[in-house]
This record gives sequence, structure tokens and C-alpha cells, in this order.
Amino acid sequence: MKTIFIILLLSLQLFSYEQKLENYLDKKFTNYYPTMTIKSIKIKANNSVPKGYKIQKVYFPKNSIKRENGNFSAIFSDGKNEKRIYFKYYIDATVQVLLANMDIRNKTPLSMDFFTQIPLKFDNFYDKPVTNVAKLEAKTFIVRGKILTNRMVRKIPDIHRNDEVTAEARDGSIVLDFPVRALEDGRVGEYIRVKRGSKKILKAKVLSFNKVLIK
Repeated sequence: MKTIFIILLLSLQLFSYEQKLENYLDKKFTNYYPTMTIKSIKIKANNSVPKGYKIQKVYFPKNSIKRENGNFSAIFSDGKNEKRIYFKYYIDATVQVLLANMDIRNKTPLSMDFFTQIPLKFDNFYDKPVTNVAKLEAKTFIVRGKILTNRMVRKIPDIHRNDEVTAEARDGSIVLDFPVRALEDGRVGEYIRVKRGSKKILKAKVLSFNKVLIK
């Protein structure tokens, strides 16, 4: 009877740290992939965890967030001594992604109507899938049938390169307005280069979608 109790106690201790690490991985991956559905998480220690030691800190490699299996480590302590234990993990999961219904040209503001949401087996993602296209535009030409990822999009700038906008120049109480051409994209608060006709290039602060302030 005593032997059975000891085995049960050791099993509960093992389950305790495994459950904590599984919960850690669950939270880590679902925070990074909001549309992820995890079916199971398996972890395996490369060596045994000393009796009485508890988890103090987990070290998870940054790039491992893109893979369904890999390695990580955790620091265990009994209050006096510490030991680093290495683990292998495997995650069985799917991620809802956006599949382009059509070819999308560069600089096109994106809409959910352009895409179909489908579940994709999580294995080795080279780039993070985009699941919310609000205030985003195509950064490059997106081919029909492609899965939308971070590399394909960017936040919609308030001013695009080659936009004709109004520049404001101030000299004391005197304010002058004149047309300029933006030489690069910019958002409110950012500084961009602009050009007035064939004159020299000027530095300007973006005030709105159609106005900049010459500095």
C-alpha cells in the first residue's frame, strides 16, 4: 500500500510540472496565433526533474514559435539549488488563415471580402499569417490562392509616395501654402521627403492625408 502511495505521489508531482509547461505553451502559441486551435501538446524532458524542485522560469527560443515541434528549457529550483532541464515539444494544431480570392494589386486597401478563411495545419510557418486586415493595404502584388502573411501587408499610410499634397511653411506670423510631391510614404507625425516642382528636396512632417509642414 505504501509503495502504491509513493508511486501516486510521484505521478502527481510529474503531472504538476508537465501541466504547467503545457499551459505555458498553450498560452504562448495562442497569444501569437489568435485563431489557433490546439488539439494536443506533448512535452518530453531530456533528463529527470529532481524531486522537490519547482519551475522558476521557462526559456523558449524566439523562432520556435513558427514550428510545431522543437526544444526549450526551464529552470527548476528547490529554494537553494537550481537546475536547467531541456524539453522537446510537439503541438498538434490548426490555424485559421486568409486565402486570397483574387489577384490583389500593390497599395490596394484590404477587405475581408477579398479572402476566404480556411483552417491550415500548423507545421512550419515561415511568416506569420494575417487574420485581421483592418487598416492594412497590400505591400506587394498578392496572387490569387496565396495565404496572407505579414510580409504581404503594411499599415495604410496617410500619404503615399508620389501623392500631390499641400505643404505649409511658417515664418513667424506668415504662413505659406504651396503644392509638393511626396517622395515616400508617411503617416501622421512622421517626417518624409517632398519636392516642389523641380526645386530641391525638402523635409516635411505629415499633418494629415493631404497636408505636410515644412521643417
